[in-house]
Amino acid sequence: MNLVLNKKPTPIDLVVFDCDGVLLESMAAKITAFEQWVPAAHAAHRGAFMQAVMGGFGRARTHHIRHFYEDILGQEVSDDLLEREVARFTEICEPLCAAADWRVGSKAFVEACRDAGIPRYVLSGTPQAPLEAMLESTGAATYFDVIIGSPPAKPESLAQILAQTGVSAQRTVFIGDAEADRAAAEANGVHFVYFPSEADRPIGPLDTVVNDLQELLP
Repeated sequence: MNLVLNKKPTPIDLVVFDCDGVLLESMAAKITAFEQWVPAAHAAHRGAFMQAVMGGFGRARTHHIRHFYEDILGQEVSDDLLEREVARFTEICEPLCAAADWRVGSKAFVEACRDAGIPRYVLSGTPQAPLEAMLESTGAATYFDVIIGSPPAKPESLAQILAQTGVSAQRTVFIGDAEADRAAAEANGVHFVYFPSEADRPIGPLDTVVNDLQELLP
């Protein structure tokens, strides 16, 4: 299947998608969930926390919550506390994301990939169970061959996808909306498509930028 990457047709055999802000209009829900998660006793630090979240979208919620305690509050966080706080965030987040719709053009693009026989993977920083639940609740799960959450981090998971499929990096594209996605693609030598969302713009180079995934179709 040819996709328009860096303004020219490029043969692609595997498409990997981030979920929030790429497949689904769930970014606003995730942002609200992070804002609501901040403990009332530490409300004064909400602004600093949200600045870090916006710059680090695409990374696991565990990373963000650990950052809040260790780097913003300067406190040690035990594995038990981290697990409880991640679970509390999930309880806030899941109902907010359950009604998320497809982003404009995303469903049509995924269907075009499916019709062309191209494998379709989801690679997200969301933990596996909540990721699957969100995609199932929105009816999107059946459109994908494999759904992969965290851990591990995206660079490692993308490397595993390439190893398991046997598809070369040069014929693989990762579509994302954040620096974590761009960095994972760069680390594995795969093409990267930036699909802007509410997340901060990636800091690295961007060869292909679209406002609708259907722009990738020749």
